[in-house]
Amino acid sequence: MGVTAACGESRSDRLKRQMEYEAAGKKKKDPANPIPQVPPDPVREELRPVLSKYFHSESDYLPDVLDDDIEVTDEKFQYELTPGVLSTIRIKKGLSKPDKVRAILKAVAEADSWAFRKKSRRDYAAQIEKVKYGYGDEQKDQILHMYADLKLLSFFASDEAAAAIEELPADVKGPVAAMQKEYLDNKEEIWQGWMDVKMMARRVVAGDEPFRSVLRTIKKQLGQEEPPPRTWMDSMGPEFKEWAAALEKDEKLFIIMTNMKDLRERVEFTGDTHGLWLVEGSPDIPEKAKSLDPGADPEGVAVLREDLGGGYNDLTFVFSKKLKGDALKGAFLYSMIYRQLLSDFQMLATAGGDFAKKGEDGSIDRESSIVPDKYDPLYARCGGRAALDTLIKFSGSKYSLLSGVRPKTKTEDKILKVAHTCVIDGARGDIKIPEKDDEFDVQGPAPGSRLALFQMLARFEDIDTSAMAEEAPKTEEDKNIEDLEAKLKAIKERQKGGD
Repeated sequence: MGVTAACGESRSDRLKRQMEYEAAGKKKKDPANPIPQVPPDPVREELRPVLSKYFHSESDYLPDVLDDDIEVTDEKFQYELTPGVLSTIRIKKGLSKPDKVRAILKAVAEADSWAFRKKSRRDYAAQIEKVKYGYGDEQKDQILHMYADLKLLSFFASDEAAAAIEELPADVKGPVAAMQKEYLDNKEEIWQGWMDVKMMARRVVAGDEPFRSVLRTIKKQLGQEEPPPRTWMDSMGPEFKEWAAALEKDEKLFIIMTNMKDLRERVEFTGDTHGLWLVEGSPDIPEKAKSLDPGADPEGVAVLREDLGGGYNDLTFVFSKKLKGDALKGAFLYSMIYRQLLSDFQMLATAGGDFAKKGEDGSIDRESSIVPDKYDPLYARCGGRAALDTLIKFSGSKYSLLSGVRPKTKTEDKILKVAHTCVIDGARGDIKIPEKDDEFDVQGPAPGSRLALFQMLARFEDIDTSAMAEEAPKTEEDKNIEDLEAKLKAIKERQKGGD
């Protein structure tokens, strides 16, 4: 009689999978320091019918639970987790049984993220390490704790939750049922907690296990999902669509306006733009941007900036309804440059020396040689206007999209001076301005910012500034700013002359 397998996985495949799981979870035994055996915690065992439904395990394994004297910051869930494939959970001593039930439910959900998963493309620890070093400890901790909340929300919303809770002993059934109600009643708040993690940090983990599965389940159960990408054209209000289409078709001008020289980078940007361009009064302006007042801005453009992490921003531009025709087009082009300059590392790094502090011994503190984050929009605004004026002056007749747009300042030297003065006025009190009677200062106020703007503007004259990248001064100790400007001027003259 022939035998047909009940499923597609052979015995050898199942054995191999079990061995992989066990190997991933084994701790190396040290004869001199044996691994202590932890007796099963009685409350954990009472909760097993529920815990086993959402903890990822190829066997009946559940994380060890210990009562311990620990310091906790979260009064709702008082536990500590030692992460890993074989996680250990420490519960604060002296908790009431309902509070211990809550702590174990949440801790096991967090421990589930560390369980070995064969389908993971990358080790979870590697994902978390990438978040830590790319986005900081705060984002890392948010992601670790949010997984537990998402996992519990997913379980409590599932069809199997009620049956599992029904299997529990009476003295733990009540606290678990209460926790289920709490999670389901607050599902919007829990999801918002996930949305509060910076988008780019979320993306590090969202596309791989363990997050991928739980996010897909929540989408099916509750309809909650990550915001879909918004394309370049979808980001535009009706007033801007024609100009946006023309800009996208003109590859060279698009590169100038975005500083995206790599084709792949441009394709990613136009496919997921992280921005909105809308005129005041548009029904599409998000609630959080409705208080913006574009009339108070010299360019007639107000900006809401949301930090997505990793140097990315989500920007909402709201334009004054008074702007019409070529004036509105000019403001649109300015906004594109503003967007790029907001995270122009080279410009901001070169200007950083103007904010350096002196130590008690008079030496420069190099760690303070950075432009404070609060001034990033200032450099983008001052530099954006100067860059647009420069582009019009040197290329106004070269690109049809620039037709009709008028510069505010026309001469090259004055464009730089106006931008430099704009930065000094906006950062006054923090930026370097020498005393009037300082006879030893020969560079003048904010020399790093002047060079940064000068260097940035060269790109809008279609000048290759790559040769200058390694020569930017980092602190006020550098005395070669005039030499660097002279070198850049020489480069510009050679390129203009076709040398």
